[in-house]
Amino acid sequence: MDGMKDLLKRRAAPAKANRNIHSDLHALADEISSYFSERKFFGRYLGTIKRVGIPRARQIFSEVKDSACDNPGKLFFWKCKKPPLGDVKGKGQMA
Repeated sequence: MDGMKDLLKRRAAPAKANRNIHSDLHALADEISSYFSERKFFGRYLGTIKRVGIPRARQIFSEVKDSACDNPGKLFFWKCKKPPLGDVKGKGQMA
């Protein structure tokens, strides 16, 4: 009977979903900030993802997860700052 009681306790306590997640953008920012253990910087991740776009942010996030670095949060923001290789704007070009 004790085994059944333990089983019911485990099944009765599902993980609560965060009610503040409203869109894919918020979900990705929550996933990234949780993965890097920087929940207090959720807003910073949200703003950066808005700026670079969801597909590019997902790509950068997977690159950072694959790398073995000391500070993945800094690497994520550095890669978001850098433009993609095909998107060259800069010196000597007039718009």
